[in-house]
Amino acid sequence: MRTAFLLTALVWTLGWAQERPVQWLQRAQQAEETLAVAGARVVEITAGRTVQRIEERFWRQGARAERIEVLAPPERRGEVLLYRGGRWLAMRPNAKEAFEMPRMPIQGALLLKTAVELVQRGAVLAETLPNATVLGRSCVVVRLTLARPALQRDETPRPMFPAAVTLWIDKETGYALRREIALREGAPVMRMELTRMELNPRLSPELFTLPPDVVVRPLGGVYETIEEAQRAVGFPIRTPSYLPTGATLERVMVQPRASGQVVVLHYRTPSARFSIFQAHKSRPAEFGGKRRRGRPHAHFWQSGDYWFGIVGSLPKAEIERIAQSLGAPDADAPATGR
Repeated sequence: MRTAFLLTALVWTLGWAQERPVQWLQRAQQAEETLAVAGARVVEITAGRTVQRIEERFWRQGARAERIEVLAPPERRGEVLLYRGGRWLAMRPNAKEAFEMPRMPIQGALLLKTAVELVQRGAVLAETLPNATVLGRSCVVVRLTLARPALQRDETPRPMFPAAVTLWIDKETGYALRREIALREGAPVMRMELTRMELNPRLSPELFTLPPDVVVRPLGGVYETIEEAQRAVGFPIRTPSYLPTGATLERVMVQPRASGQVVVLHYRTPSARFSIFQAHKSRPAEFGGKRRRGRPHAHFWQSGDYWFGIVGSLPKAEIERIAQSLGAPDADAPATGR
């Protein structure tokens, strides 16, 4: 009888220990969805030896609304991000325009909700690490990793989830005071840590509302002219100083990407078509997708803070001449693109 009791107690204890990370995730999810919080935080994105550091102030009404103001780096100071009604908007300092942002990577309440679901399905492993302190508050540390980084052939499709997530969850409120996320192996790591927190502040509705004279524009779209497209782009659109005889602009496409916007200028001549791709600050993984038949020539390069690509059925010499008018190195110089 005593042995049976001890075995029952052991099984119950092991079951409680296995469930405990899930319970903390559920508490963190509830806190993310319901708590009103204001404060400051630091976000760091590490890629190899490069670290991008962003300092922010924020105000949250649970999962309903959020306002973020960028304090640093200096070139981004004053930028405002607003979340309300299921969409993110970005506004530059003193601007009369706000821009819809692309779908954000999985984060916040959705990240926690997905984590709970995948842990319960066994697709994500959860473990508690030694307790830690953030902002002088005692935290439970929960680490999440994919049970199998790649889906098996017969495995049920699962929601998108990072390769690894570590959460520092405040024991008192359940709010995650620090996060560390790696989207996949070898990818940049994002770290977020609160440096100041105020619980249940009085939040004015105006905090989450754009000024009445601010116009909301889509982040992506198709435009007839460069002037129209420029209003939807967060950097100056560069145009070539040389074009082949008879070349005319057909349309301008603005494409939202995870790394930022890509602008595509589509041109045609009496006998060919070509496209000029450009992005600012961050190089997209691939310009223009797969190469098509009839477009054998392509040229890719970096010029200052810009990444460029030209793809088309023009002669190679014409492609290179257009590229050089946009600052590409001479064709005889070592290639920096594909």
